[in-house]
Order: sequence, then C-alpha cells, then structure tokens
Amino acid sequence: MRTLSLTARLTLIFTLVTTTSFALVGVLLFKAASQRIIEQDETNLVLSARHLRRLAGEFAALPDLVAHQDRLVISVLGDASNALRITGSDGQTLVDHNPLHLPLAFPDTIAPDQRLVPTMLESLRDTHGDTVRGMAAAGKLQDGTLITIIVARSLADRQLLLRHYQRDMVRRLLAGMAAAILLGYLLIRQALRPLRTLAGQAATISAHNLGTRLSASNAPPELHALTATLNDMLSRLEEGFSRVWRFTVDLAHDLRTPIGNLRGTNEVALTRPRTSEEYQALLGSNIEECDRVSRMIENVLFLARAESPQFALQRSVFDVGDELQLIGDYFEGIAADAEVDIRVAGHARLLADRDLFRRAVGNLLSNALRYTPRHHAIDVRVEEAPGAIRILVENPGDGIAPEHLDKLFDRFYRVDRARGDSAHSAGLGLSIVRSILDLHGGRVTAESEPSGTTRFTLWFPTAPP
Repeated sequence: MRTLSLTARLTLIFTLVTTTSFALVGVLLFKAASQRIIEQDETNLVLSARHLRRLAGEFAALPDLVAHQDRLVISVLGDASNALRITGSDGQTLVDHNPLHLPLAFPDTIAPDQRLVPTMLESLRDTHGDTVRGMAAAGKLQDGTLITIIVARSLADRQLLLRHYQRDMVRRLLAGMAAAILLGYLLIRQALRPLRTLAGQAATISAHNLGTRLSASNAPPELHALTATLNDMLSRLEEGFSRVWRFTVDLAHDLRTPIGNLRGTNEVALTRPRTSEEYQALLGSNIEECDRVSRMIENVLFLARAESPQFALQRSVFDVGDELQLIGDYFEGIAADAEVDIRVAGHARLLADRDLFRRAVGNLLSNALRYTPRHHAIDVRVEEAPGAIRILVENPGDGIAPEHLDKLFDRFYRVDRARGDSAHSAGLGLSIVRSILDLHGGRVTAESEPSGTTRFTLWFPTAPP
C-alpha cells in the first residue's frame, strides 16, 4: 500500500485542525445568534405586555378600552408575527388582533400585581407545528375591572431565518475548507522545500564523492541538527570507505609477496631436474609461505569479527602476573634462540577475556623479540593505576621515530618495509592488539625514548564498560 507523502500528511492534519476549528466556531456562533434572536423576541413580548397593562390602567372602564383599541393594537403592529387578544372577566373578547390565527389559549394567567419577566412566557404549537411563544397577563382598569391581556408571537419566521443562516454557514464552511486545503498545501510544500533540497543534495552523493557535505545555509533551524547528523554520518562513511580501500590495497600487496615467492620458487625448480633434497627444501619453503598466508588470513578474519557488534567477550577474573608468567614461558624457547631474556613482574586481579588478553600480550612480546638485540632483556610487568590495570612491555632497540608512533596500530603498517623479517609479519599484530583493547573499553599506547627503549602499554579498565 502506497504511503502518503509528508506534504499530504501535513496538509490533511492542517485541514483537519482548520475544519474542526471552523466548525466549532460556526456552531458556537450559530447557537449564540439563535439564542440572541430568541431572547430579543421574548424581551419584546414582555415589554409589549407591560406596555399594554400600563395603557389599560389609563382607561376608566371597558367602553373606553374598546373605543381606544387602536392604541392597544399599535403596540404589537411592529411585527406581522405578533398577536394580541384582550378579554373581559367573563371571557368576552374585547380586542382581537391575530392575522396568523395563532393559538392563544395559554393555561396560566399572571396576576395584575405580579411583575412580568421573560421566564413567564409559555409555548404552544400552531396548526403547522411551529412554536408560538406568549403569555396571558391580568390587567386592571381604573374602575377596578379585571381584563386578560394575551400577547403572542410565532417563531416560524425566526426558524426559517436560522435555517437560511445555517445553510449559508455550511456553504461558507465548505468554501473555507477548500481554501484551507489549497492554501495549506501550497504553504506546507513551500515550507518543506529545504527538505527537498537536502534530499536532492543527498541523492548526488555516492561512493565516488563521499567528501561532499550537505548544506543547511538556507534551511530552517529544525533541519540544522538533521544536516549535522547526516554530515557526521557521511564523515564516518568516508573514513570507513577509506579504511576499507587502504585495507584492500595493503592486503593485496602483502598477499602478492608470498604468492609471488611460491610461484617463483616453483618456476625455478621446474627449469631443470632436482635432487630429492632440493625438492624437500622447496616444499619446506612453500609450506612456510603457506603458513604466512594462513596467519594473515586468520588475523584478517579476527579483525573482521572483532569489529562486528555481535562479538561477545568471555570475561573472567584472573591474576595478571600468573598469566604473564605463562606467556613468558611460552616464548622461552624463541627467546633463548634469540639470546634474549624475558622478565615478568607484578600481580593484579583483572576482569577480562583471558584468551584475548593472552593474544594481545603475546603479539607485543612477539613484536619485541624481533627487534630486541641479543644479550638484552624484555621487561613485562603489571601495575595498578587509578581506574585501570597497566601491562607494560618494554624492550631496548633502535627506537621508533615519533612520526611513526601514531601509525603503528594501523593495519599492514610497518616502520620499515625493507626489514628482513617482514616475511614473518604482515603488519596486523598491533592492529589486533588495539582491537582487543577497544573491545574491553581500554586503550594501547606506544612510547619510544631517545635511548632506544620502546614501551607498549595496555590499559585495561578495572570496571567493564
């Protein structure tokens, strides 16, 4: 099912709010106007009844009232819907003005000394079913004769007027709704123009121009945060693409070397017959190159898994000093061949993934063994720091230039690619160390002193993030 656009949704909401407001105001105005008209008619009826009662008090007797009935009728002649009837105490009609033949048989008669108010009005129904409002009030002549004054008014014309007013109001409401829909659509479309501009800018960005950034110079303040967030995302994507590109280039370069060695040695071996000893040496060399490729692939896969959100650590509490001693014992044979001593010192309790901890320290030790001169020692010790456990791996050597320190943990980075032992290292060991520390919420630092001493420090937080 096709969803509505943001412009259509906002237009519908705007129309709904506007229509509801118009309808509510129209209903309130209609009720107010109806009530005002009814109140005005009722007030006029009461005033007419009061005036007629006062006029009746000026006449001496019934013959004077009948003789001046025109004065009485004039009181109700202002409206064709009005009716007047005056009867004597015996029920005889003295004055009758009822052009619409309205029913005037109101059941209650108000006493002559009682003040007339609108709440005393009563309602009847005429032959057409229309409402008739009126009252019967007693009056007294100068000679004390009692008369009954009946005033009434038909509400048919008022009801007709209100129906016309209601139809006009509905037509104007519908016209207002149509205008609101059109005007709202145009205004909302214009208001969303900066959003369409940003969408157009985003549509031009691809993997080939990730350096492009969205511009919010003409956008409203509400879109500035969105633009900044999208630009930050583009920066991260650009960095990620750049890292992937560099990673791919470096991986291809490092894989090309062992593959080239395999091909070269095999081609040389095929140029002429060889002895079994020579073939055995060739196969041994090929196995070494295959091992190098396997290690490289294993390290690349580990880095890929470490960057996955689903990678889970198997944390446990262990003694760091004991683990460092075990790692030192593992490298004892290699250190003896290189005539290098490994000295372990310190103890501390740490909550971390034991296997990853061993791999991180092992990579640093393996790196240190390659660059430590003979008859020297590598110091591995653990220290407690505020909020962290530090593991230091320190070895003497030629030292590392300051411009290389920040790049040591980049993938496939080597300070000197021309080193003879590059065949044993693909430049991923320190990258793995950094990934392991990132997984634990820690960090790894490298320092190199002018004396040639190089120190790597692993910072493990005492409390897991």
